[in-house]
Amino acid sequence: MKPSKPTINEVARKAGVSLATVSRFLANPFSVKEKNRKKIDEAVKELNYKPSLFARKLAGGRAGIYGLIIPGYEGVFHSYYALEIIRGIGFVLEELNIDLYLHIWWQKDNFNTSLVDGVIFADIVGNEEQLERIKKEGLPFVVLNKKMGDDISYVTIDNFFGGYRATEFLIKHGHRYIAHIAGDLRVEAALERLNGYKEALRKYGLEAKDEYIKVVNFSPLEAKKATEELLELETPPTAIFAASDEMAIEILFLLQRKGVNVPCDISLIGFDDNPVCNYSSVPLTTIRQPLDKMASLGVRFLKERIEKKKRNKAILSPELVIRESVNFK
Repeated sequence: MKPSKPTINEVARKAGVSLATVSRFLANPFSVKEKNRKKIDEAVKELNYKPSLFARKLAGGRAGIYGLIIPGYEGVFHSYYALEIIRGIGFVLEELNIDLYLHIWWQKDNFNTSLVDGVIFADIVGNEEQLERIKKEGLPFVVLNKKMGDDISYVTIDNFFGGYRATEFLIKHGHRYIAHIAGDLRVEAALERLNGYKEALRKYGLEAKDEYIKVVNFSPLEAKKATEELLELETPPTAIFAASDEMAIEILFLLQRKGVNVPCDISLIGFDDNPVCNYSSVPLTTIRQPLDKMASLGVRFLKERIEKKKRNKAILSPELVIRESVNFK
């Protein structure tokens, strides 16, 4: 039978002080007299006492854990965006000696807010109810990938500019028949990329034709089917702008299987700057999202929200990464 873990009450008895004194010690060792501090410290070491998260929070301290909530959707465990956000936030938290509580939100209200000091939402699509609950509870939080109101801290990318820049680059290479494979339009990032695409066409006197716009759920398989439909048009596009690199890579594979040369027959541009872009059969021109910076700022903003009650917001600029998948028409 395993020996039971020592409790805060045992520490108090061992040190010969009150429970309240031990609680103050756990929250801030220097808040108690030096004589008592030494006795409590000796008792903690002798008993090998490890304060639980609940004990630390009860003591008025912090759990030392930040929550990260990611919307649950098909392919989430293969999503470049989700993986980069987890990696970036995890890296910064490790430097700060703060632990990460990762929660994939599958429409079940089972996120335990008592375990964390605050929460970062990787996105809020499908998470609206969870966000409202956390807001009502007064738990500090930060939203990524979506612009929010003045009362909420957020970090996002200028997706409109990214969509505009990608389309403008194709136009300046002589393309007039440009298709867009859009992501899930419930996601602000996808909608803004589509709007940026439309605005670039408008500015250069081109029409955003419905048959050239295919809305898919950021799904490479759906992107492939959408591309097949584009190729069957009476006037197929000479260029395709895909809302993610994962979709763009699948489109590239399809075009090559059909004997369509990229970029000579059809130019192709993606969005993200997934590392695979460098190693595809035709290195992919894309729009780079500074996801590492978004993750880093998300942690910093949450820390400031927790410690200083400060609200912050940032909109980061994406950049065009030119490789070999776009040609002059």
